Amino acid sequence: MTRPSRARAALLIVAVAVSGCGVAVAPPPVDPGRSSAQVVQFPSLDVAADPERLRQHLEALMTLAAANGGVRTVGTAGYEVSVDYVAGQLADLGWRVDTPEEPFIGFRELPGARLEVGDEEFAAPDELRALIYSAGGDVTAPIAVMSRSGCDPDDFAGVPGGAIAVTAFGGCLRRQQVTNADAAGAAAMVLVYHDRGPGQILRPTLLAPDGIDIPAVTVTAEAGRALEDADGEEAHLVVHTEREPGTLRNVIAELGDGERVVMLGGHLDSVIDGPGINDNGSGVAALLEIARGIGEAGVPDGATIRLGFWGGEEFGILGSSAYVDGLADAERTAITAYLNLDMVGSTNGLTFVYADGHAPRGSGGITIDYEVWLEGRGLPSARLDLGGASDHRAFAEAGIPTGGIFSGATDVLSPEQARLFGGTAGAPTDPCYHLPCDTVDNVDLERAALHADATLAVALRLATQ
Repeated sequence: MTRPSRARAALLIVAVAVSGCGVAVAPPPVDPGRSSAQVVQFPSLDVAADPERLRQHLEALMTLAAANGGVRTVGTAGYEVSVDYVAGQLADLGWRVDTPEEPFIGFRELPGARLEVGDEEFAAPDELRALIYSAGGDVTAPIAVMSRSGCDPDDFAGVPGGAIAVTAFGGCLRRQQVTNADAAGAAAMVLVYHDRGPGQILRPTLLAPDGIDIPAVTVTAEAGRALEDADGEEAHLVVHTEREPGTLRNVIAELGDGERVVMLGGHLDSVIDGPGINDNGSGVAALLEIARGIGEAGVPDGATIRLGFWGGEEFGILGSSAYVDGLADAERTAITAYLNLDMVGSTNGLTFVYADGHAPRGSGGITIDYEVWLEGRGLPSARLDLGGASDHRAFAEAGIPTGGIFSGATDVLSPEQARLFGGTAGAPTDPCYHLPCDTVDNVDLERAALHADATLAVALRLATQ
């Protein structure tokens, strides 16, 4: 999942514990996207996601990553073989499959990045990481520690021209902070993770290389303390990056031949710094199990079910955006809903249902469908405004109703959430988010299977409307 900002949208917790047997589901509340008289009814299904098959898909993706430098990042051999694997699995299940190419700008951090502060040196990749689409550079300049985030241009009022700007605050897109730093005349931007040590720092994306002309890096808590202690003194920052045009492949699959199209998707690429098995191998595996289930249950008359496995989500929601932008007006209109699966098996996770505040008309009905299906099985859920931080954003911006389900990333589980969903309060929902430890062991298979079952039921209900 792309996290352009460390700040997450506010959670809208709506779950209550319900008994596991004999739950009477009340009619859903009034929603602008649906009739208040409509009763939520789901098709009867004899299929369910199999945790063992989910494991097999995840192990296959892990094997492909291990054979290709430990990653499945877009633009790498690990991603290309992941595309081939998914396309082959879908073809074997009887789906019509295509792998269209889309242009994109690739990114690599080359070896040798380091930060020198006095007698201390902090080196990539464990203690320093260039943000995706950062410029390269070799900068020796005074340190300017900021008391604010840099989200507002006025935050740089006290930063001298040519300085290395340092902040430990977020609250907006990292791109906004870096472009503000550049406009203020800073020579480089350093973002400090005061809660993370070596090997634990994240690598946010700047979304696009355009307008990014200075080096921008994240550093550990120790490096941050060294910079703060040396405020006003000189530091030396070296960053080598490569930003070059390339092509990525999405995987698009269809079953059925009706005019109404219900679409499901999730991103296939991993981050630069790990194999991406929960993020988002879990969504990929869930979609493959859903593809099997739809094949067995059948596509409702008058409908087509379409699946999208997207490239470049971790760089800035690239593949799904290119797909939606390439649709003709009639093709967009035919898509009645898009459901997104991104990180559905977090080991300390929960069941978040998408409830983005600015989602198109009809999206609220999808949220309610998920909630009613879960409540009918005695299961709690929580609403979450993702703020467009995954591939559903491209569809929402095109006016297509969107929804989805999510198990958490860096979100810290609250005591109330731990009581409702299980897990450890005070710990992150995914302890290996965007890190090398995001392996098969980092996935709760039962949770991923539950989220696949919920999405299959909602998708087939939408296809019958």
